[in-house]
Amino acid sequence: MSEYQYYEFVAADGPISDEGMRYAESCSSRADVSRFRWRNEYNFGDFHGSVETLLKYYDAHFYIANWGTVRFALAFPEDCMNPEAIQPFLRGNNQYDEILSVKRIDGRYIIWWERNEEEGWGWTEGEGIIERLISIREEMMRGDYRALFLGWLADFYPDDWLDTGNSGILMPLIPAGLDGLTDALQVLIEQFPVDLDALAVTSGQSQKPIPDRIPIASVLDKLSAPEMKALLQRVAEGDGSRVMSELNRLTYPPIDVPAGDTMTCVDFATKVIQVREARLEAEARTAAAERNREIKARKRHLESVIKRADVIWAGLDPLMDRKIAAAYDDVAEQLKELYDAYKQANKDAEFQDMLAAFRKLYARRSSMMSRIKDL
Repeated sequence: MSEYQYYEFVAADGPISDEGMRYAESCSSRADVSRFRWRNEYNFGDFHGSVETLLKYYDAHFYIANWGTVRFALAFPEDCMNPEAIQPFLRGNNQYDEILSVKRIDGRYIIWWERNEEEGWGWTEGEGIIERLISIREEMMRGDYRALFLGWLADFYPDDWLDTGNSGILMPLIPAGLDGLTDALQVLIEQFPVDLDALAVTSGQSQKPIPDRIPIASVLDKLSAPEMKALLQRVAEGDGSRVMSELNRLTYPPIDVPAGDTMTCVDFATKVIQVREARLEAEARTAAAERNREIKARKRHLESVIKRADVIWAGLDPLMDRKIAAAYDDVAEQLKELYDAYKQANKDAEFQDMLAAFRKLYARRSSMMSRIKDL
C-alpha cells in the first residue's frame, strides 16, 4: 500500500501577511499556496515545514494519513479565547489518549484534535474536509464549546471508569445543543468518533437550544459613531475580511451556562453503560423478531413451492435444453427450493425419487451435476 498524506491550511480571518506568505512558499515547491490557503498531497515525500509556524498565519489546519492519523487544528487570537473555559475539556490524566489538546504560541491559542489508529485505514482522502469543519472556529469564538466537549467525549471509554476510586473526578459541564449538532460537528465526530451511547446520554441532558442569530441591522444600530468609523477605517485599510467576521460574530447572542448538571465521570460512565445495555437488549429483541418474521415468510414461501411442485419440475427441462450456464444456475436454484419445500412437508423420499430421475436424464451434463451434488 502506498503512502498518502494530505495537509491543508486555511486563513479564515483574512489574507496572511507577506512574512507568512514567504514562509508558506518555503515549505514546499509543489504545494498550492495562496494568502488564504496552503495544501499539498504526499504519496512518497513528506512535509518539510512546521505546522505550528504555519498556524501563526493561517487559522485552521487539517491533516490525514492512510496509516491511521488524522489531525484538525484551529488557531485563535489570544483575546478571542478564554483559557479557563477551555481547561475543563483537557486531559492531563492517564485515563486518556489526549485526542484534545491546546497550545499557546506567539499570542495565539491553537486547539488540536488528533487521532491515531494503530492499524491504519487503507485508502483515504483529505480534500474538502476542512471546508466542512471550518465553521467550528466561528462557533467556538461565540462561546459554543460543543466541539471541545465532543473532543473530550472522543476520549471517554465508559468501561475504564467503573473503578470507584475515580469517583471524585468531574466531567465537563454538558453544553447546550448536543441534541442538534451542526453539519460541521457531525463531520468532527466522523473524524474523531465518540461513543454513541455516551452521546445519547449527553444529548438527553442537552435539550436547551442554541440561540437564534440577531439581524445584522440590529447589531449595526447598537454601534456608536466612533465604533462605526473605526470599522470603516479598517475596511479601507484592507482589513475587511476580519471586520466582516467580527460583525457576523456579533449577530449571535452569547451562549449561556451549559445546560447539563455537574456529574462525576464514574456516574456518567454508569449511565452510559446502562443505556448501552438497554440498547443491546432492544436490538436483540428487534433482531429476534426479524428472524421470526423471516422464518414465517420462508415457511409460507415453501408452502407455495410445494403446491406448485409439478409445474416447477415440468419447467426444468426447457431450461436444461438451453445448455448455458445461466440456465443451469436457475435450475440448481429451483431444485434447492424444491429440496427445502419437500423437506418441510416431510416428503424427503419423494423429492429424492424425482431428483434421481433428473440425475439419470442429465447424467452427462457434468457442470449441471456439480451444481446439485450436495442435494
